[in-house]
Amino acid sequence: MRGKWQRGLMAAAAVGLVMTMTSCGSAPEGDALYRDGEKNYVAYATVMHSVIMAVHEGDWAVDQGSFGASPIPCRINGEVTGYTFSWARVLEPDEEIDVDAVVAAATAAFEDAGVEASTARFGEGDRQEVNVIGTGGDIGRGVVTIRPGRNQIRASATPGCIPGDAADLSDMVFGGELAYDGASLRFPAFEGPDWQPRFYFPEDGSPVYYNEDGTPIEPQPTTTDFPEAPYGG
Repeated sequence: MRGKWQRGLMAAAAVGLVMTMTSCGSAPEGDALYRDGEKNYVAYATVMHSVIMAVHEGDWAVDQGSFGASPIPCRINGEVTGYTFSWARVLEPDEEIDVDAVVAAATAAFEDAGVEASTARFGEGDRQEVNVIGTGGDIGRGVVTIRPGRNQIRASATPGCIPGDAADLSDMVFGGELAYDGASLRFPAFEGPDWQPRFYFPEDGSPVYYNEDGTPIEPQPTTTDFPEAPYGG
């Protein structure tokens, strides 16, 4: 399962991910922006972690650079004054997928987190696709997509557009005014039972999880002593 996965620091932004919402009130700045971003990231990422662990309590690959902690610009009331995140994980199990069991597990996990769940089915045979869609709560929108013909399960989430400057928040997440070369190598390549939320990836002190050619480092770093963000408390 641990193959090559494309990475990109803000891959979703590069393909034009722009969300729109309406909002009132002023956006946080400085340390308050970072702490608000951290709170929102931890909330939705924790729900999605519980969902994928309910489906399969093992390693899931981070898909296409969508680790989920990179702020992405989005529109509020027509203006690019907010940020969101893009999170995706992929599982290609050795055994045949039990579609009904995955649907039941994902649905229960969404509902346990206070998220409304529904199911949509498309196609037949090798082209069958089943989606368990979670909406509301801390995740905004989360989807578990089951493709039995590929023996693949993909979980993804994008919370709503949150007030705040995406560029300023990104600078703080990566510990500088601009994301440094190789910043995307500092995101874990897999998410498993030992996952812990992280929202600070400075060049100094952050483990490297990918080789320069895009393949995950084997074995992955196991350190739990990470740099602490200096943005208030």
